[in-house]
Amino acid sequence: MTTGKCPDGRIAIGEFTLDLADERLWGPSGQVRLGNKAFSLLSRLIAEQGRLVTKDSLFSTVWDGTTVSESALTSVVKELRRALGDDPKEPRYIQSVYGRGYRLVEPVRELEAAPGQPNARKDKSPSSIATRNAGAAGQPPLLYVPSFDDAQLSGTHPWLGDVIREEVLLALSRFRDIRLVSDTAASSAPSLSHSFGERDYQLSIRLSDHCGSILVFARISRLQTQEIIWADREQLATATPTKDIEQLIRKIAAAALPRVHDDVARHLPAQADDAYGVYFRNKLAMRTADTLEEMQAVARAWEALLQAQPGFAPAYAPLIRLYNTDFGYTGLGTTTDVERGQAYALARKAVRLDPSEPYLQTVSAWCHLWAGEAGSARDHLEQALELNPFQRDRLLEVATAKMFLGDLDEAAELLARCETLTPFATAAPHEEAGLLHLLLGQHDKALKCLSRITQPTTSSELYALLAAGASGAPDFAFRVGEWVQQTCERWKGPCPPDADVLSEWVLYHHPFQDQRTREWLLEILRPALSSALQASGRTRAQARPKGSFEPSTGPAAF
Repeated sequence: MTTGKCPDGRIAIGEFTLDLADERLWGPSGQVRLGNKAFSLLSRLIAEQGRLVTKDSLFSTVWDGTTVSESALTSVVKELRRALGDDPKEPRYIQSVYGRGYRLVEPVRELEAAPGQPNARKDKSPSSIATRNAGAAGQPPLLYVPSFDDAQLSGTHPWLGDVIREEVLLALSRFRDIRLVSDTAASSAPSLSHSFGERDYQLSIRLSDHCGSILVFARISRLQTQEIIWADREQLATATPTKDIEQLIRKIAAAALPRVHDDVARHLPAQADDAYGVYFRNKLAMRTADTLEEMQAVARAWEALLQAQPGFAPAYAPLIRLYNTDFGYTGLGTTTDVERGQAYALARKAVRLDPSEPYLQTVSAWCHLWAGEAGSARDHLEQALELNPFQRDRLLEVATAKMFLGDLDEAAELLARCETLTPFATAAPHEEAGLLHLLLGQHDKALKCLSRITQPTTSSELYALLAAGASGAPDFAFRVGEWVQQTCERWKGPCPPDADVLSEWVLYHHPFQDQRTREWLLEILRPALSSALQASGRTRAQARPKGSFEPSTGPAAF
């Protein structure tokens, strides 16, 4: 082996085998679960073959120079030692050099590839795709907006087409994840006719005078094939058409642009050839992952993309979100102060890279919120709203954060705006509305909203049981028992969940800034959890993760 550089094959370390290409560690009893940072740390120590690796060197390589506390390093070392069964007092594998760093004391040797095990990164995992194909940044989808067809209104409303078009362009320009191209005359279409790409689309709008009203027909099509991926119609009042223009803009923003991104994901090539291709592939994988292992693989894919393209700002927000939320709530209890510290540092870096991206502003706001920095959180939330008031997901994130900050009137107004940006009834923000009613003391309304959720989440069920407890509902004990069972089955934290652990977890992921709200929540929750755990026979020593429960994906649990 060459000192200072890890090979791509299999390495023997004592009774363990490390597959560097496939990112797996095998022990006497089979595969050993190892987090991404612990795996990177072990790889770094192996590369030096017994030479001292300083703390500064580990921070610059394992954490890619991201500013984190020293406790982050010690936590990862502890995780690695647990995986190897190493005793820090009598180390066989990892020796601490006080105040300086660590070294690997067990000799290592390279092995030939075993039959049935990959010796090179030939798999199709998101992280391997990101590493191979993120060399070029690429570009987001293109949306071409030609002049509107308003010939039928030239005599009665000669100005209306131009007004609507300028409003549409203004709204669409707020979305950073598309490239907006326009012209001023129908004859001046861009010279793209011979170079249409998979991510090139056109928004066409035609205005028609019909029986005393104005009909607006809008559609989005793929420039390469002319396939229509979205179409809709809006009716404007002839007397005061400008009053209905905002609703038209909201409809296009709410329904059309998500269709563009869905269509891009649907037509992704087998191998993404740029950072944006990997970005859309990762987003698709993140949407469909439903286990902790799958979501951690997505996190590694985001990490790989950022390692290849550290200036690619769109990749930061989804990774920050995974770090902050138990990997999309697929492994409850897995987010610790280490992950929160990583998310906080990434958010600061990302906002410096692109302060005009609303998603980076909202994830930064949540990082400050979880850190108890209410003032900074509010600043980022206001910036996000100013940057794009037409993006539903960002509005929901801001509205939910406002609830945790105690700004309930503002949250209510934002939820009302979200209703106009929700194209499908099944996507209505019932969970967020239920939380708002709960905090306003409207417990019956909260239960009614939450009962309309077709796929309950850990957070929505929590809000429902709190509303039931506050109102003295007869099914309160049943709700608590169900929530405890489902939460314990999904629990992946280091400590088995008792009443104190679960209560702390709830507050950890629901950062109410008002102490009275926190005390009210604990007053209802803690004794109920104790009773439910006792009734189910679960104790700190007995509770074990078993199965799975629908992860919380709404911004209320963000």
